[in-house]
Amino acid sequence: MPPDMILLAAGVLKNQPDTSQQMLEIASSDTERLVRLVNDILDLERLEANKVCLVKQWCDAVVLIRQSVETMRSLATENHITLRITPFTLQVWADPDRILQTLVNLVSNAIKFSPPQTTVTLCVQALPHHVVFQVQDQGRGIPHDQLESIFGRFQQVDVSDSRQKGGTGLGLAICRTIIQHHGGIIWAESVLGKGSIFHFTLPQPRQNEANV
Repeated sequence: MPPDMILLAAGVLKNQPDTSQQMLEIASSDTERLVRLVNDILDLERLEANKVCLVKQWCDAVVLIRQSVETMRSLATENHITLRITPFTLQVWADPDRILQTLVNLVSNAIKFSPPQTTVTLCVQALPHHVVFQVQDQGRGIPHDQLESIFGRFQQVDVSDSRQKGGTGLGLAICRTIIQHHGGIIWAESVLGKGSIFHFTLPQPRQNEANV
């Protein structure tokens, strides 16, 4: 049991209702963070152990992007961030739930580490043998020597700030594992003080490889 809950359960703060309420809110936030952490750990373990079966199908990339935007709309509004989509109709061969999970993770990070009154832009484009999704922010950027390590477990640019913003340190590791299972790659480009762009690719199958 968290220390705050122990004090409350013991009745130590029964005559200090404001302090009790504050501690309840802190305990609730810590519990939610712990649940997210446990769920992320379990999800990553299943993915890395190949215990998750991808259910691939033809999906509209823009529909997935729009779904991720709607999922993160309230967080964006709360942080005064504009979410913008560059529309481009394109079919991709993928597990829609897992690609949506990847997009939501990337958009969530972009929102959390961007200053108010800035824009997060999502787009997708077709190349000869694969498609590329992009999530671009106008945040503080990522140091060049951390552009690869941030995809590892519990690797964050600023651990204390990420904790304050509710991060578990596993979101990007989960994204990388999902994209690798699809046969794609994920990477980041960034300029300090000007923002970051996260890219991931999905290979386009030959006709005889897809269930059409």
